[in-house]
Amino acid sequence: MSIAEVARPVLTGLAVSLAASVLIVVTKRWHGSFSLDTHSGPQKIHDTTAPRIGGGALYAGILAAAAVSASPVRGLLFVLGISSLAGLAGGIAEDLSKNISPTLRLLGTILSGLIFCILTGYAVTRLDISLVDGFISIPLISIVFTVFMMAGLANAINIIDGCHGLAAGTAVIMLCTLGIVAFLAEDHDLVLVALVVAAVLSGFLLVNFPFGHLFLGDGGAYLSGLMLGAVAVMLAARNPGVSVWVVAVVLAYPVIETLFSIARKAIRSGHRPSQPDEMHLHLLVYQSIVRKSAETPRAKRIANPLAGAVMWGGATTGLIFVVLFPHTREWALAALALQAVLYVILYRYYHQ
Repeated sequence: MSIAEVARPVLTGLAVSLAASVLIVVTKRWHGSFSLDTHSGPQKIHDTTAPRIGGGALYAGILAAAAVSASPVRGLLFVLGISSLAGLAGGIAEDLSKNISPTLRLLGTILSGLIFCILTGYAVTRLDISLVDGFISIPLISIVFTVFMMAGLANAINIIDGCHGLAAGTAVIMLCTLGIVAFLAEDHDLVLVALVVAAVLSGFLLVNFPFGHLFLGDGGAYLSGLMLGAVAVMLAARNPGVSVWVVAVVLAYPVIETLFSIARKAIRSGHRPSQPDEMHLHLLVYQSIVRKSAETPRAKRIANPLAGAVMWGGATTGLIFVVLFPHTREWALAALALQAVLYVILYRYYHQ
């Protein structure tokens, strides 16, 4: 693979995503009555009014990068675009109408995962556990598991999308980390796919971070999570030597946040797991930064992107593991346990 074959889709995806993001921002007076976010809600900590349809810019970047890619990367990127469309559409419908139920949006992400499995033939067929692998390798079981894993990751990215740059930056770090694992496995096509998706997210990130001129919205968060999940599934499916638990370590932060949040809300009287609140770790970090500042409007504006940048550390733990430690199941399981413990320790520290 030549330098040009790598640089062309990466730079195209970044440039188109950036240009589309800027275009959305400068034209918001025409679509703002539908696309602008509100300040109401327990998770709204931004003080700017910005469009929440960044998913459209991401999708344009993916399609543009696919169009200039060489085979077989072109085919993989187009599959990502086609399969993620249902999840993106459900999310953008919510971003514009603010009236799409969580169930319908979940079904959109589930449909996207199913289309991905059908179009690619890839699915999670092993967990590297002898007592389980015989069961998970059954085609129907593996497809159902993969579909719900991808839908769960899409919703997990949406859950952490609470500070400027947090969700997109986390996804960029995870994609680059998966790219490193793919490089070590000599899966160069998948390395390029991961880099392209990371570049597309980076184009959006230049407009979103640090001042929040554009938000991912539900559509952008679902799209990011679905593409991240697709790369993760392909990495394990295409490379039998890659442990699925190493992939799990890379994706751990948003998954741990989601599982912890579900458990936390389930035990709270009168609270549903799907009901938003302001007790997520990134919001506690934000509140801590605000308390330690002068609590002026300017300090709060700085606290938002600063909390997002601090929380990039969650994704960085996976990068550190991949770079420094053996890629075995045992080491990966130990890393997952450590990540969960660190999350709980940090949550208890900030929840004071």
